[in-house]
Amino acid sequence: MTFLPILYKTFGKMAIYLTAHELTKLLTLLLLFVFIISDIVLFTTYEDELQRMLLPHLEELIPTNTYLNNHDSFHDLYENDLYENLNIKEIEDNFLSDSEVNKKYCKKEKDCKFLFMYYHSGQESKANIHLKTFSHIAGILNRTMVLTNVGRSRIESCNQFPFEFYYNLNALRKLLPNVNFISQLEFESWFRNRFEKPSIQHLHFSHGDSLMPLLEHVNPIIEPVTYISCFNKFNMRFDHSAIFQRIFINSKVLFQVNDGNDSSTLLIKNLMNSDADILLIKDDIGEEILTQTYSTIPYANHIINEALRVKIALKSYVAVYWHMEGVNPESLIECAKQLSNTLQYIREIHGIHNVYLSTDYPMSIELNDPFSKFSHLTKYYNQVMMILNSTMGINIHSRISFDVFGELRNKVGDNDEFIATDGVQRILDRIICIDADYFLSGPANCCEQLNAFTKTIVNARTELSKSETKLQNIISRW
Repeated sequence: MTFLPILYKTFGKMAIYLTAHELTKLLTLLLLFVFIISDIVLFTTYEDELQRMLLPHLEELIPTNTYLNNHDSFHDLYENDLYENLNIKEIEDNFLSDSEVNKKYCKKEKDCKFLFMYYHSGQESKANIHLKTFSHIAGILNRTMVLTNVGRSRIESCNQFPFEFYYNLNALRKLLPNVNFISQLEFESWFRNRFEKPSIQHLHFSHGDSLMPLLEHVNPIIEPVTYISCFNKFNMRFDHSAIFQRIFINSKVLFQVNDGNDSSTLLIKNLMNSDADILLIKDDIGEEILTQTYSTIPYANHIINEALRVKIALKSYVAVYWHMEGVNPESLIECAKQLSNTLQYIREIHGIHNVYLSTDYPMSIELNDPFSKFSHLTKYYNQVMMILNSTMGINIHSRISFDVFGELRNKVGDNDEFIATDGVQRILDRIICIDADYFLSGPANCCEQLNAFTKTIVNARTELSKSETKLQNIISRW
Protein backbone atom coordinates (compact mmCIF):
# COMPACT_ATOMS: atom_id res chain seq x y z
CA MET A 1 0.00 0.00 0.00
CA THR A 2 1.33 3.39 -0.98
CA PHE A 3 1.30 6.31 1.50
CA LEU A 4 1.93 9.98 0.97
CA PRO A 5 4.25 11.11 3.83
CA ILE A 6 4.36 14.66 2.51
CA LEU A 7 0.95 15.25 4.10
CA TYR A 8 2.41 14.30 7.49
CA LYS A 9 5.09 16.95 7.22
CA THR A 10 2.48 19.52 6.37
CA PHE A 11 -0.20 18.76 9.03
CA GLY A 12 1.88 17.19 11.82
CA LYS A 13 -0.13 15.05 14.20
CA MET A 14 -3.25 15.90 12.24
CA ALA A 15 -1.68 14.43 9.16
CA ILE A 16 -3.99 12.40 7.05
CA TYR A 17 -2.74 9.39 5.30
CA LEU A 18 -4.57 8.90 1.96
CA THR A 19 -4.31 6.15 -0.52
CA ALA A 20 -4.16 6.95 -4.25
CA HIS A 21 -7.73 5.65 -4.64
CA GLU A 22 -9.06 7.96 -1.93
CA LEU A 23 -7.21 10.93 -3.45
CA THR A 24 -8.80 10.20 -6.85
CA LYS A 25 -12.28 10.30 -5.31
CA LEU A 26 -11.49 13.63 -3.68
CA LEU A 27 -10.28 15.15 -6.94
CA THR A 28 -13.40 13.87 -8.74
CA LEU A 29 -15.66 15.61 -6.22
CA LEU A 30 -13.71 18.84 -6.63
CA LEU A 31 -14.05 18.72 -10.43
CA LEU A 32 -17.77 18.00 -10.17
CA PHE A 33 -18.19 21.00 -7.90
CA VAL A 34 -16.38 23.22 -10.43
CA PHE A 35 -18.65 22.06 -13.28
CA ILE A 36 -21.83 22.69 -11.26
CA ILE A 37 -20.72 26.22 -10.40
CA SER A 38 -19.94 26.97 -14.07
CA ASP A 39 -23.35 25.64 -15.22
CA ILE A 40 -25.14 27.83 -12.69
CA VAL A 41 -23.28 30.87 -13.96
CA LEU A 42 -24.06 30.04 -17.61
CA PHE A 43 -27.76 29.35 -16.91
CA THR A 44 -28.13 32.62 -15.00
CA THR A 45 -26.55 34.52 -17.88
CA TYR A 46 -28.78 32.76 -20.50
CA GLU A 47 -31.93 33.39 -18.47
CA ASP A 48 -31.07 37.06 -18.23
CA GLU A 49 -30.55 37.25 -22.01
CA LEU A 50 -33.79 35.34 -22.63
CA GLN A 51 -35.78 37.91 -20.69
CA ARG A 52 -34.55 40.60 -23.09
CA MET A 53 -35.72 38.71 -26.19
CA LEU A 54 -39.04 39.49 -27.96
CA LEU A 55 -40.85 36.13 -27.86
CA PRO A 56 -43.31 35.19 -30.65
CA HIS A 57 -47.05 34.99 -30.01
CA LEU A 58 -48.56 31.64 -29.15
CA GLU A 59 -50.30 31.47 -32.55
CA GLU A 60 -46.91 31.67 -34.26
CA LEU A 61 -45.62 28.70 -32.28
CA ILE A 62 -48.61 26.50 -33.17
CA PRO A 63 -48.88 25.65 -36.87
CA THR A 64 -52.24 26.36 -38.48
CA ASN A 65 -53.94 23.19 -39.67
CA THR A 66 -55.84 23.11 -42.92
CA TYR A 67 -58.26 20.46 -44.11
CA LEU A 68 -58.64 20.02 -47.83
CA ASN A 69 -60.57 16.74 -48.03
CA ASN A 70 -58.21 15.43 -50.72
CA HIS A 71 -58.65 18.55 -52.88
CA ASP A 72 -55.00 19.62 -52.81
CA SER A 73 -54.51 18.84 -56.48
CA PHE A 74 -57.30 21.21 -57.49
CA HIS A 75 -55.74 24.52 -56.37
CA ASP A 76 -54.81 25.57 -59.89
CA LEU A 77 -58.27 24.64 -61.11
CA TYR A 78 -60.04 26.95 -58.69
CA GLU A 79 -57.74 29.89 -59.38
CA ASN A 80 -59.01 29.97 -62.96
CA ASP A 81 -61.94 32.36 -63.51
CA LEU A 82 -63.44 29.85 -65.95
CA TYR A 83 -64.25 27.60 -63.01
CA GLU A 84 -65.08 30.26 -60.43
CA ASN A 85 -68.08 28.28 -59.21
CA LEU A 86 -65.80 25.47 -58.02
CA ASN A 87 -64.05 27.45 -55.28
CA ILE A 88 -62.81 25.36 -52.39
CA LYS A 89 -61.63 27.44 -49.47
CA GLU A 90 -59.16 26.13 -46.95
CA ILE A 91 -60.80 26.24 -43.55
CA GLU A 92 -58.52 27.02 -40.64
CA ASP A 93 -58.90 25.48 -37.21
CA ASN A 94 -59.47 28.44 -34.95
CA PHE A 95 -59.65 28.59 -31.17
CA LEU A 96 -63.32 29.50 -30.96
CA SER A 97 -66.05 28.74 -28.47
CA ASP A 98 -68.94 26.54 -29.57
CA SER A 99 -71.23 29.57 -29.89
CA GLU A 100 -68.62 31.32 -32.08
CA VAL A 101 -68.24 28.20 -34.22
CA ASN A 102 -72.01 27.99 -34.65
CA LYS A 103 -72.26 31.65 -35.59
CA LYS A 104 -69.46 31.28 -38.13
CA TYR A 105 -70.97 28.33 -39.97
CA CYS A 106 -74.74 28.63 -39.59
CA LYS A 107 -75.22 32.24 -38.45
CA LYS A 108 -76.67 31.12 -35.11
CA GLU A 109 -75.04 30.94 -31.69
CA LYS A 110 -77.47 28.24 -30.54
CA ASP A 111 -79.55 25.55 -32.19
CA CYS A 112 -77.18 25.08 -35.11
CA LYS A 113 -78.96 22.19 -36.82
CA PHE A 114 -78.18 20.39 -40.06
CA LEU A 115 -79.69 17.89 -42.48
CA PHE A 116 -77.09 15.78 -44.28
CA MET A 117 -78.17 13.32 -47.00
CA TYR A 118 -74.78 11.64 -47.02
CA TYR A 119 -75.74 8.72 -49.28
CA HIS A 120 -78.19 7.89 -52.05
CA SER A 121 -78.21 4.44 -53.61
CA GLY A 122 -79.17 5.61 -57.10
CA GLN A 123 -77.06 7.25 -59.76
CA GLU A 124 -76.82 10.99 -60.22
CA SER A 125 -80.06 11.39 -62.21
CA LYS A 126 -82.09 10.09 -59.24
CA ALA A 127 -79.85 11.37 -56.47
CA ASN A 128 -80.08 14.87 -57.96
CA ILE A 129 -83.86 14.94 -57.47
CA HIS A 130 -83.66 13.49 -53.97
CA LEU A 131 -81.01 15.97 -52.85
CA LYS A 132 -83.26 18.79 -54.01
CA THR A 133 -86.19 17.17 -52.15
CA PHE A 134 -84.26 16.91 -48.89
CA SER A 135 -83.06 20.49 -49.35
CA HIS A 136 -86.71 21.53 -49.45
CA ILE A 137 -87.38 19.45 -46.32
CA ALA A 138 -84.40 21.09 -44.59
CA GLY A 139 -86.02 24.46 -45.22
CA ILE A 140 -89.30 23.28 -43.71
CA LEU A 141 -87.44 21.94 -40.65
CA ASN A 142 -85.41 25.17 -40.33
CA ARG A 143 -82.20 23.19 -40.75
CA THR A 144 -79.12 24.03 -42.80
CA MET A 145 -78.69 21.66 -45.75
CA VAL A 146 -75.27 20.06 -46.21
CA LEU A 147 -74.21 19.91 -49.87
CA THR A 148 -72.82 16.40 -50.23
CA ASN A 149 -69.71 15.64 -52.27
CA VAL A 150 -70.07 14.19 -55.76
CA GLY A 151 -68.20 11.94 -58.18
CA ARG A 152 -68.64 9.02 -60.61
CA SER A 153 -72.34 9.89 -61.07
CA ARG A 154 -72.98 9.54 -57.34
CA ILE A 155 -73.84 11.86 -54.48
CA GLU A 156 -72.04 10.44 -51.44
CA SER A 157 -69.99 11.76 -48.53
CA CYS A 158 -66.94 9.68 -49.54
CA ASN A 159 -66.69 11.20 -53.00
CA GLN A 160 -63.76 13.32 -54.07
CA PHE A 161 -65.33 16.40 -55.60
CA PRO A 162 -67.32 19.21 -53.98
CA PHE A 163 -71.02 19.70 -54.77
CA GLU A 164 -70.28 22.56 -57.18
CA PHE A 165 -68.25 20.28 -59.45
CA TYR A 166 -71.60 18.99 -60.75
CA TYR A 167 -74.12 21.66 -59.78
CA ASN A 168 -74.82 25.38 -59.91
CA LEU A 169 -75.21 26.49 -56.30
CA ASN A 170 -76.37 30.00 -57.19
CA ALA A 171 -79.16 28.56 -59.33
CA LEU A 172 -80.15 26.19 -56.51
CA ARG A 173 -80.35 29.10 -54.07
CA LYS A 174 -82.72 30.88 -56.46
CA LEU A 175 -84.91 27.77 -56.66
CA LEU A 176 -84.94 27.39 -52.85
CA PRO A 177 -84.44 30.92 -51.47
CA ASN A 178 -85.58 29.99 -47.96
CA VAL A 179 -82.99 27.25 -47.48
CA ASN A 180 -79.53 27.77 -45.98
CA PHE A 181 -76.75 25.70 -47.53
CA ILE A 182 -73.29 24.69 -46.35
CA SER A 183 -70.63 22.69 -48.20
CA GLN A 184 -69.54 19.31 -46.87
CA LEU A 185 -66.09 20.75 -46.27
CA GLU A 186 -67.52 23.56 -44.11
CA PHE A 187 -69.75 21.09 -42.27
CA GLU A 188 -66.75 18.90 -41.50
CA SER A 189 -64.89 21.94 -40.16
CA TRP A 190 -67.86 22.94 -38.00
CA PHE A 191 -67.99 19.44 -36.51
CA ARG A 192 -64.26 19.22 -35.85
CA ASN A 193 -64.10 22.66 -34.21
CA ARG A 194 -66.94 22.00 -31.81
CA PHE A 195 -65.79 21.33 -28.23
CA GLU A 196 -69.10 19.74 -27.24
CA LYS A 197 -69.78 17.21 -29.96
CA PRO A 198 -73.20 17.56 -31.62
CA SER A 199 -76.03 15.07 -31.13
CA ILE A 200 -76.80 12.76 -34.05
CA GLN A 201 -79.89 11.02 -35.39
CA HIS A 202 -79.30 8.56 -38.24
CA LEU A 203 -82.28 7.80 -40.50
CA HIS A 204 -82.19 5.03 -43.09
CA PHE A 205 -84.96 5.30 -45.70
CA SER A 206 -85.89 1.88 -47.12
CA HIS A 207 -88.66 0.32 -49.18
CA GLY A 208 -91.58 -1.12 -47.24
CA ASP A 209 -95.10 -2.51 -47.75
CA SER A 210 -96.99 -0.51 -45.12
CA LEU A 211 -99.60 2.04 -46.20
CA MET A 212 -97.96 4.60 -43.92
CA PRO A 213 -94.27 5.18 -43.10
CA LEU A 214 -93.11 2.63 -40.56
CA LEU A 215 -90.41 3.68 -38.09
CA GLU A 216 -88.23 1.26 -36.14
CA HIS A 217 -85.15 1.67 -33.96
CA VAL A 218 -82.07 -0.27 -34.97
CA ASN A 219 -78.75 -1.10 -33.33
CA PRO A 220 -76.14 -0.92 -36.09
CA ILE A 221 -72.52 -1.92 -35.92
CA ILE A 222 -71.03 1.53 -35.44
CA GLU A 223 -67.58 1.12 -36.97
CA PRO A 224 -68.73 0.09 -40.48
CA VAL A 225 -71.14 3.04 -40.55
CA THR A 226 -68.32 5.37 -39.54
CA TYR A 227 -65.74 4.16 -42.04
CA ILE A 228 -67.93 3.20 -45.00
CA SER A 229 -69.46 6.69 -44.94
CA CYS A 230 -66.06 8.34 -44.30
CA PHE A 231 -67.32 10.10 -41.16
CA ASN A 232 -64.06 9.16 -39.46
CA LYS A 233 -62.14 11.68 -41.58
CA PHE A 234 -63.67 14.59 -39.65
CA ASN A 235 -63.82 12.86 -36.27
CA MET A 236 -67.52 12.05 -36.26
CA ARG A 237 -67.95 9.33 -33.68
CA PHE A 238 -71.20 7.64 -32.74
CA ASP A 239 -71.66 7.00 -29.02
CA HIS A 240 -74.56 5.63 -26.96
CA SER A 241 -76.48 8.90 -27.36
CA ALA A 242 -76.75 8.57 -31.17
CA ILE A 243 -80.19 7.51 -32.40
CA PHE A 244 -80.42 5.02 -35.25
CA GLN A 245 -83.77 4.55 -36.96
CA ARG A 246 -85.04 2.93 -40.12
CA ILE A 247 -88.04 4.32 -41.98
CA PHE A 248 -89.86 1.94 -44.32
CA ILE A 249 -91.77 3.70 -47.11
CA ASN A 250 -94.15 2.21 -49.64
CA SER A 251 -93.52 4.39 -52.66
CA LYS A 252 -96.62 3.02 -54.44
CA VAL A 253 -98.96 4.72 -51.96
CA LEU A 254 -96.69 7.59 -50.96
CA PHE A 255 -99.02 10.30 -52.25
CA GLN A 256 -102.33 8.64 -51.41
CA VAL A 257 -104.27 10.56 -48.77
CA ASN A 258 -105.15 8.68 -45.59
CA ASP A 259 -106.93 10.41 -42.69
CA GLY A 260 -106.29 13.78 -44.27
CA ASN A 261 -102.52 13.27 -44.68
CA ASP A 262 -100.39 11.60 -47.29
CA SER A 263 -97.21 9.71 -46.39
CA SER A 264 -94.89 12.56 -47.33
CA THR A 265 -96.72 14.95 -44.97
CA LEU A 266 -96.52 12.45 -42.11
CA LEU A 267 -92.85 11.95 -42.86
CA ILE A 268 -92.10 15.65 -42.46
CA LYS A 269 -94.12 15.80 -39.23
CA ASN A 270 -92.04 12.93 -37.89
CA LEU A 271 -88.77 14.67 -38.78
CA MET A 272 -89.94 17.89 -37.11
CA ASN A 273 -89.99 16.04 -33.77
CA SER A 274 -86.24 15.49 -33.86
CA ASP A 275 -84.09 17.55 -31.47
CA ALA A 276 -80.79 16.18 -32.80
CA ASP A 277 -78.21 18.67 -34.02
CA ILE A 278 -77.56 16.54 -37.10
CA LEU A 279 -80.04 14.50 -39.13
CA LEU A 280 -78.00 12.00 -41.13
CA ILE A 281 -79.94 10.58 -44.07
CA LYS A 282 -79.16 7.34 -45.88
CA ASP A 283 -81.59 7.18 -48.80
CA ASP A 284 -82.33 3.86 -50.49
CA ILE A 285 -85.63 5.03 -52.02
CA GLY A 286 -85.57 5.31 -55.79
CA GLU A 287 -88.84 7.18 -56.25
CA GLU A 288 -89.57 10.78 -55.38
CA ILE A 289 -90.71 11.02 -51.74
CA LEU A 290 -92.10 14.54 -51.47
CA THR A 291 -93.65 15.61 -54.75
CA GLN A 292 -94.34 13.95 -58.06
CA THR A 293 -92.46 16.55 -60.06
CA TYR A 294 -89.06 15.65 -61.45
CA SER A 295 -87.27 18.98 -61.64
CA THR A 296 -83.54 18.69 -61.08
CA ILE A 297 -80.78 20.82 -59.60
CA PRO A 298 -79.23 22.91 -62.42
CA TYR A 299 -75.78 21.81 -63.52
CA ALA A 300 -72.55 23.78 -63.14
CA ASN A 301 -71.58 26.35 -65.75
CA HIS A 302 -68.46 24.46 -66.87
CA ILE A 303 -70.66 21.46 -67.79
CA ILE A 304 -73.30 23.59 -69.52
CA ASN A 305 -70.62 25.47 -71.48
CA GLU A 306 -68.93 22.25 -72.63
CA ALA A 307 -72.27 20.83 -73.78
CA LEU A 308 -72.95 24.08 -75.63
CA ARG A 309 -69.60 23.79 -77.42
CA VAL A 310 -70.53 20.32 -78.69
CA LYS A 311 -74.06 21.34 -79.71
CA ILE A 312 -72.79 24.34 -81.67
CA ALA A 313 -70.36 22.09 -83.55
CA LEU A 314 -73.09 19.55 -84.33
CA LYS A 315 -75.73 22.14 -85.33
CA SER A 316 -78.80 19.97 -85.99
CA TYR A 317 -78.25 16.38 -84.80
CA VAL A 318 -79.75 13.08 -83.76
CA ALA A 319 -78.83 11.88 -80.26
CA VAL A 320 -78.65 8.10 -79.79
CA TYR A 321 -78.50 6.51 -76.36
CA TRP A 322 -77.48 2.86 -76.46
CA HIS A 323 -77.25 1.01 -73.14
CA MET A 324 -75.33 -2.15 -74.05
CA GLU A 325 -74.79 -3.76 -70.66
CA GLY A 326 -76.90 -6.90 -70.28
CA VAL A 327 -77.69 -7.14 -74.00
CA ASN A 328 -77.09 -10.46 -75.76
CA PRO A 329 -73.82 -9.86 -77.69
CA GLU A 330 -75.08 -11.87 -80.66
CA SER A 331 -77.93 -9.40 -81.18
CA LEU A 332 -75.73 -6.27 -81.28
CA ILE A 333 -74.87 -6.63 -84.97
CA GLU A 334 -78.50 -6.85 -86.04
CA CYS A 335 -79.33 -3.94 -83.71
CA ALA A 336 -76.62 -1.85 -85.39
CA LYS A 337 -78.08 -2.58 -88.82
CA GLN A 338 -81.54 -1.50 -87.61
CA LEU A 339 -80.08 1.70 -86.19
CA SER A 340 -78.22 2.41 -89.43
CA ASN A 341 -81.47 2.08 -91.42
CA THR A 342 -83.30 4.37 -88.97
CA LEU A 343 -80.59 7.04 -89.21
CA GLN A 344 -80.79 6.96 -93.00
CA TYR A 345 -84.56 7.36 -92.81
CA ILE A 346 -84.24 10.39 -90.49
CA ARG A 347 -81.65 11.91 -92.83
CA GLU A 348 -83.99 11.55 -95.79
CA ILE A 349 -87.05 12.93 -93.94
CA HIS A 350 -85.48 15.63 -91.74
CA GLY A 351 -82.16 16.25 -93.47
CA ILE A 352 -80.11 15.58 -90.31
CA HIS A 353 -76.62 14.20 -91.00
CA ASN A 354 -74.87 14.46 -87.62
CA VAL A 355 -75.33 11.82 -84.92
CA TYR A 356 -74.15 12.02 -81.31
CA LEU A 357 -73.73 8.53 -79.85
CA SER A 358 -74.00 8.12 -76.09
CA THR A 359 -73.32 4.64 -74.77
CA ASP A 360 -72.33 2.91 -71.56
CA TYR A 361 -69.66 1.01 -73.48
CA PRO A 362 -66.21 2.41 -72.58
CA MET A 363 -64.96 4.08 -75.74
CA SER A 364 -61.66 5.15 -74.18
CA ILE A 365 -58.61 2.90 -74.51
CA GLU A 366 -58.02 2.95 -70.74
CA LEU A 367 -61.17 0.93 -70.03
CA ASN A 368 -61.09 -1.24 -73.12
CA ASP A 369 -59.14 -3.99 -71.38
CA PRO A 370 -59.69 -7.69 -70.60
CA PHE A 371 -60.68 -6.89 -67.01
CA SER A 372 -63.56 -4.60 -68.01
CA LYS A 373 -67.12 -5.90 -67.56
CA PHE A 374 -67.56 -5.09 -71.26
CA SER A 375 -64.55 -7.10 -72.44
CA HIS A 376 -66.79 -9.82 -73.90
CA LEU A 377 -68.43 -7.17 -76.12
CA THR A 378 -65.23 -5.75 -77.63
CA LYS A 379 -65.28 -7.60 -80.95
CA TYR A 380 -69.03 -7.01 -81.34
CA TYR A 381 -68.70 -3.33 -80.46
CA ASN A 382 -65.99 -2.90 -83.09
CA GLN A 383 -68.31 -4.41 -85.70
CA VAL A 384 -71.16 -2.16 -84.50
CA MET A 385 -69.02 0.94 -85.02
CA MET A 386 -67.94 -0.25 -88.46
CA ILE A 387 -71.60 -0.59 -89.48
CA LEU A 388 -72.57 2.82 -88.10
CA ASN A 389 -69.55 4.62 -89.57
CA SER A 390 -70.30 3.14 -92.97
CA THR A 391 -73.89 4.44 -92.98
CA MET A 392 -74.29 6.55 -96.08
CA GLY A 393 -74.42 10.29 -95.42
CA ILE A 394 -74.19 9.96 -91.62
CA ASN A 395 -71.42 11.39 -89.39
CA ILE A 396 -71.04 9.59 -86.05
CA HIS A 397 -69.70 11.67 -83.14
CA SER A 398 -69.13 11.05 -79.44
CA ARG A 399 -67.56 12.68 -76.40
CA ILE A 400 -64.27 11.10 -77.47
CA SER A 401 -64.28 12.76 -80.89
CA PHE A 402 -64.90 16.16 -79.25
CA ASP A 403 -62.32 15.64 -76.47
CA VAL A 404 -64.86 16.85 -73.94
CA PHE A 405 -63.54 18.44 -70.74
CA GLY A 406 -60.02 18.43 -72.15
CA GLU A 407 -59.08 21.67 -70.38
CA LEU A 408 -60.70 20.62 -67.11
CA ARG A 409 -59.08 17.19 -67.30
CA ASN A 410 -55.65 18.76 -67.76
CA LYS A 411 -56.11 20.90 -64.66
CA VAL A 412 -57.44 18.13 -62.41
CA GLY A 413 -55.05 15.49 -63.72
CA ASP A 414 -55.64 11.81 -64.40
CA ASN A 415 -58.86 10.90 -62.70
CA ASP A 416 -61.46 8.15 -63.06
CA GLU A 417 -64.10 10.85 -63.37
CA PHE A 418 -62.91 11.52 -66.93
CA ILE A 419 -62.08 7.96 -67.94
CA ALA A 420 -65.24 6.09 -67.02
CA THR A 421 -68.57 6.28 -68.84
CA ASP A 422 -70.29 7.73 -65.81
CA GLY A 423 -69.50 10.88 -63.86
CA VAL A 424 -69.34 14.34 -65.35
CA GLN A 425 -69.24 12.94 -68.90
CA ARG A 426 -72.53 11.11 -68.37
CA ILE A 427 -74.12 14.38 -67.25
CA LEU A 428 -72.84 16.05 -70.41
CA ASP A 429 -74.28 13.23 -72.55
CA ARG A 430 -77.67 13.71 -70.90
CA ILE A 431 -77.71 17.45 -71.62
CA ILE A 432 -76.78 16.86 -75.27
CA CYS A 433 -79.50 14.21 -75.61
CA ILE A 434 -82.11 16.51 -74.06
CA ASP A 435 -81.43 19.29 -76.58
CA ALA A 436 -81.17 17.06 -79.67
CA ASP A 437 -83.43 17.64 -82.67
CA TYR A 438 -84.21 13.94 -82.63
CA PHE A 439 -83.70 11.41 -79.82
CA LEU A 440 -83.37 7.66 -80.33
CA SER A 441 -83.08 4.78 -77.91
CA GLY A 442 -82.98 1.05 -78.61
CA PRO A 443 -85.81 -1.47 -78.74
CA ALA A 444 -86.22 -4.13 -76.04
CA ASN A 445 -83.80 -6.63 -77.58
CA CYS A 446 -81.09 -4.00 -78.08
CA CYS A 447 -81.19 -1.73 -75.05
CA GLU A 448 -82.41 -1.46 -71.47
CA GLN A 449 -85.83 0.16 -71.49
CA LEU A 450 -86.44 3.54 -69.86
CA ASN A 451 -83.83 3.50 -67.11
CA ALA A 452 -83.26 6.55 -64.91
CA PHE A 453 -81.01 8.10 -67.55
CA THR A 454 -83.55 7.94 -70.38
CA LYS A 455 -86.43 8.76 -68.03
CA THR A 456 -84.76 12.04 -67.10
CA ILE A 457 -84.19 12.84 -70.77
CA VAL A 458 -87.82 12.07 -71.66
CA ASN A 459 -89.16 14.23 -68.81
CA ALA A 460 -86.91 17.14 -69.80
CA ARG A 461 -87.75 16.85 -73.51
CA THR A 462 -91.46 16.72 -72.69
CA GLU A 463 -91.20 20.03 -70.85
CA LEU A 464 -88.93 21.49 -73.53
CA SER A 465 -91.35 20.57 -76.31
CA LYS A 466 -93.92 22.97 -74.86
CA SER A 467 -91.76 25.93 -75.87
CA GLU A 468 -89.00 24.61 -78.16
CA THR A 469 -90.05 24.21 -81.79
CA LYS A 470 -86.92 22.48 -83.11
CA LEU A 471 -87.63 19.15 -81.37
CA GLN A 472 -88.83 16.56 -83.90
CA ASN A 473 -89.84 13.99 -81.27
CA ILE A 474 -89.66 13.15 -77.55
CA ILE A 475 -88.21 9.64 -77.89
CA SER A 476 -88.32 7.01 -80.63
CA ARG A 477 -87.08 3.41 -80.84
CA TRP A 478 -85.02 2.46 -83.84
